[in-house]
Amino acid sequence: SLAPVMLSFGCSFTYVPILPAQLLEVLSTPTPFIIGVHSIFQSETQELLDVVIADLDGGTVNVPECVHISLLPEPLLQQTREALSMVLDPELEVADLAFPPSTISVSSLKMQDKEIRAVFLRLFAQLLQGYRWCLHIIRIHPEPVIRFHKVS
Repeated sequence: SLAPVMLSFGCSFTYVPILPAQLLEVLSTPTPFIIGVHSIFQSETQELLDVVIADLDGGTVNVPECVHISLLPEPLLQQTREALSMVLDPELEVADLAFPPSTISVSSLKMQDKEIRAVFLRLFAQLLQGYRWCLHIIRIHPEPVIRFHKVS
């Protein structure tokens, strides 16, 4: 389910896949959210000061100066950088070798896309492994309640 995954990131917020044009003023709310907006409304979203905008069509992310995004914890950050480097620039991996291999296989774009997806899939699996240890069942109610223990 999506709820434990979102809780493991320490966030609970509104998720709207595609926001209708009539509700664009919702983007000015002071609460956290993930909202999809069609690209034709790009000019309306540029005025927002504390909103991270990820342009999925253009492949860009705009992070305002007032928003702080923390880095991944080590060693995951270094492992992910190395894995992405090996996918995106395999020649760099053997550049310093005294006797580099005669051929370096460069993946096709389709295969490179799959390799990048695999790097991020592994990253998220590593980030979220063991999240169930953070779930605590409270049985004092007639129906058991599951709580996410944030400190864990």
